[in-house]
Amino acid sequence: MADPDVRDSSRRPLDALQGFLPGARNRRRWERVTLAVEPTELAPPPVEHRWDADTEILAVSIAERRGGGAAATAVQLEGRDGSWVTLELRAGRFAGLEIAVWPRIRVHTVLQPPPVAGHAHVVLPEAQSMGGTTDVEVDAALVMNADRRGRTFHLRVGRVRPVRAVRVARGILVEIDDADALAGVWLLDVPPITLPS
Repeated sequence: MADPDVRDSSRRPLDALQGFLPGARNRRRWERVTLAVEPTELAPPPVEHRWDADTEILAVSIAERRGGGAAATAVQLEGRDGSWVTLELRAGRFAGLEIAVWPRIRVHTVLQPPPVAGHAHVVLPEAQSMGGTTDVEVDAALVMNADRRGRTFHLRVGRVRPVRAVRVARGILVEIDDADALAGVWLLDVPPITLPS
């Protein structure tokens, strides 16, 4: 049984990720995000977490994919409740996400991540063919679950359905459904937020 929500923010970002995705932006609106999985035998890379204590914005990035000059794509998931989550991709590969406006959080005593088959890169094929920098906007039902300690978060995208999970970094799992559409993201070992006193 879930506990009461721990966060419910109505703040909307000015433009998520624009701080490090400069220049003119092309925008496209999609109904879903279709992904491809590229298995790899390399060790999962580490992640970096950054909390903004004033706004409670959480940014999680795969350290080895920051910058580097690769073309960037921002996939902006717009929740029907006003929530706002942005996925960052570099050269078409998943590189991190920012939770700018949180969906209502359902808190659970235990939140167990799913088993994973192995480590892989998750790729947005369209991003590799669009050229340049592009923003994609997707309307989706977003649901956030968390454990009581606030160290494990599960963002569900869309309805409940069969999914498979792949590890894209040490603390990030991406869920994909049978139609290869994004179904969710797990954030593991998230450090606690330090609120201003």
